Amino acid sequence: MARVSADVRRDLLVEAAIRVMVRDGVARTTTRAIVAEADMALGAFHYCFRSKAELLESVIEEIQAHTVDLALAAFEEGGTLEDRLLRGIRIYWQHVLENPDEHRVTYELGQFALRNPELADVARKQYELYIASITQIMETLSAATGLGWTEPLPVLARYLISVIDGLTLIYLNEGDAESTLAALELAARHVAGLAA
Repeated sequence: MARVSADVRRDLLVEAAIRVMVRDGVARTTTRAIVAEADMALGAFHYCFRSKAELLESVIEEIQAHTVDLALAAFEEGGTLEDRLLRGIRIYWQHVLENPDEHRVTYELGQFALRNPELADVARKQYELYIASITQIMETLSAATGLGWTEPLPVLARYLISVIDGLTLIYLNEGDAESTLAALELAARHVAGLAA
């Protein structure tokens, strides 16, 4: 591999890790498989990451950014708070439909981390990131529309992430895309009704 910065190498290793986890599963993903996928020497991994836990956290952040960035960009198109929230939910859902294995990896990662004491922090940080992302989305919607929320943001964020997380998991297991989107839209309309 040509000479590239540590940041670029980190990004390449994270993307390689996602591909390997999608293909082989989280439990079977090794650092050797990741560096082979990225076409790097094993030393590159240890140069870029202090531990496998640090890599797993970066994988979660990257997958989360794939959907949050798209939703935030969609809010700029204007409309009522409900319009924007529905647009964001639909963009998220489209990402799930186009990348179901990537979303399966997030569930697998959380469970894998919970079952490995040395990775327990990864599972906690995963949901802290989800809550922070939803909080950012709710704050962005509030700022864009001039509306506030009738419920505290920490409560609202947990409510919305649990609905999104649960419905996504149901879809990944039973495959009814139409009903799942309808349920996500119902949740979005309900949350929009909590704006004041």
